[in-house]
Amino acid sequence: MVQLGSAWLLSAWLDFGLKPNRAEPLTTLTIILYPGIEKYETLNIVLEPLITELRKLKEEGFRDNQNIEWKVELYFSSDWKFLAICLGLNAANSKYFCPWCEVSKEQQGDFSYEWTINKTMDQIREDYTFYRGHTRPAIFDMIPLQNWVPDELHIMLRITDVLWRLVLDELRSRNTWGDRARNVIVEEMKRIDVKFHFWLEVGSTNWQYTSLMGQDKLIVLQHFDLTKLFPNSRATQIRNLWDNFYLLHKAMKDLKTDAKQFSDDAYAWLRQFLDSNYFYQASDITPYMHVLVYHIPEMMRIHCHFGLAAFSCSAVEKKNHQQVSHFFKKTTKDGGVGKGRKSAIVDILEYENRVLYFTNNNEIDLIQLPKRLRVK
Repeated sequence: MVQLGSAWLLSAWLDFGLKPNRAEPLTTLTIILYPGIEKYETLNIVLEPLITELRKLKEEGFRDNQNIEWKVELYFSSDWKFLAICLGLNAANSKYFCPWCEVSKEQQGDFSYEWTINKTMDQIREDYTFYRGHTRPAIFDMIPLQNWVPDELHIMLRITDVLWRLVLDELRSRNTWGDRARNVIVEEMKRIDVKFHFWLEVGSTNWQYTSLMGQDKLIVLQHFDLTKLFPNSRATQIRNLWDNFYLLHKAMKDLKTDAKQFSDDAYAWLRQFLDSNYFYQASDITPYMHVLVYHIPEMMRIHCHFGLAAFSCSAVEKKNHQQVSHFFKKTTKDGGVGKGRKSAIVDILEYENRVLYFTNNNEIDLIQLPKRLRVK
């Protein structure tokens, strides 16, 4: 598993002839840190050595120290933006947005369509313009499209964002959006132990609010008391929608989940979302909702030996957070200034190399730690 700027998981499973029967934890190793913006042209150049090596690894495999030949199967998982860039696809807000099928924005919410994975990497490699929405060649065209696995973490994060935003939008539409509602929300967040506050955007009348972290979003999804903001009947409706999505999120990560049952439950949830009693429209459906309903069940069947949790970017996100916290919180602010300036990116990679060296050579226990002496 390797890491680039944003969460990106590229795992290689050795083919022993036997598939593992459960999701095994992966070690998060940083081999690339890219500090620039996520742009196709730049990434295609920066990643060229890795692309060449991956293609060779896919085609030839490798031999270990005992001259045993191993076959390698590659998998890719990331957030939507990075996945779309690496696939040469338009952004998520474009008309043709899906990496796996040819759905259009106008067809979302139309249950007469049965969207399945109908694109292939072979076709993209041969002529990427064959599929609408693809504007550039795929960067990692050695990875089959069914092995580009949606990240369950970002599915949860982005759908939860939408559910929360729709609640705030409804408060505005009910003309109950004011100091009282904001104070109620802040107090309720305190009750469930989530740090949250509002503030006015500088030079405007727009209220901004705290961007919640993953675990906090799950807490809100489970425990926020909606009766503090809505009449009981409406609060119950929204709570049912939230609870059913939370159950889908749990099932998505469970290796024992039946793909057919998940598909039925996901369809039912989307129908519930579009029920006239909820006042939500097909235009409120997001790409992640489309993937949850139509492609996650497929991925469950395809990757049933591993489970989708094996491809989660949560470990990469955590590692990224740890690195940023450790190296960028220093007073030197990314390595200091002048001749002694050293990029934090270099610091991070050197730190990773030291950890790998001492771990692989079992020398960590041989080093005597410095002792602290107190002189009176």
